[in-house]
Amino acid sequence: MSPSKLNLTTSVVNKIGALRAGFKTSAILALVPVFVAVSVGLTACGDSKVIVSEDKGLVSSKVTMGDKEPIWPNDDPSIPDGGGVYQAQNCAACHGVDGKPVAGKATVDFSSKDWGRNQKPVDQYDFITFGKTGVEHPAMRDKLRTSQIWNLVFYVRSLSTPPLTDAEISEVLPVFGANCAVCHGTKGYGNGPLMKGNVLEPAPANFQSFPRFYDRTDEILWDHIANGIKWEGMPNFLGKTDKAKNITFDRDYIYKLVGYVRHFHESNKTEAATKAAHDKEKEEESKPAQQENKPQT
Repeated sequence: MSPSKLNLTTSVVNKIGALRAGFKTSAILALVPVFVAVSVGLTACGDSKVIVSEDKGLVSSKVTMGDKEPIWPNDDPSIPDGGGVYQAQNCAACHGVDGKPVAGKATVDFSSKDWGRNQKPVDQYDFITFGKTGVEHPAMRDKLRTSQIWNLVFYVRSLSTPPLTDAEISEVLPVFGANCAVCHGTKGYGNGPLMKGNVLEPAPANFQSFPRFYDRTDEILWDHIANGIKWEGMPNFLGKTDKAKNITFDRDYIYKLVGYVRHFHESNKTEAATKAAHDKEKEEESKPAQQENKPQT
């Protein structure tokens, strides 16, 4: 500590000592924060570093819900396995085999596209997991694993909007590659060629992010693709054409793109098949690095 800082600190201490004689203990304690603040201010002016702890508690929209914070899945939820949960829990007794409500037992039509496209996956998770005040429905938090609940969420969503098949995903892939991957990357991580050097601000959306895209309805995703997001640099596609691919971005095709975005964070395969597919992807991605590190002979 420099002499000037030492003198000033000593002066503050002396003043506190003088006040000690005339004030009660409570008054002295009230001055402690002032002394600490002065000391921190002095050290911050020199070469010392002030370490600010990371704020982890105020970033979630559900922080006030206590233990009702959602637990995100470890892998893409499986729609087929969700069908197994739907059957095992006898959901059809109230909601019907095809999602159409049974008279007197349920009112929501899971097969309605208008209803399904306006539901956030995270809200559906909350409802199934914790129940809802004023609605007679069992809370499943103590009956099902987290992965089973997410599987059930996406199975229910599939009753109104079936996921893209592998053949449909293959058909949309070149269109996505030509129009979207330049920013979002071919696998949706938001790491396309234009993001080299992190030059885009804000960064393109990472379609693999569960917290972000489980908090979006299909209607919101459709609007973002159709009309763009000007302040984020997202262009509008509604009414435009990709002549090379002979595609017009009309209402229906944009909904197909919504389904393509969803395929990055849901699966039309079983949990086991999904894990196997992802393990294979990781293995293929690691091959170039392995070849680069292979010693030359």
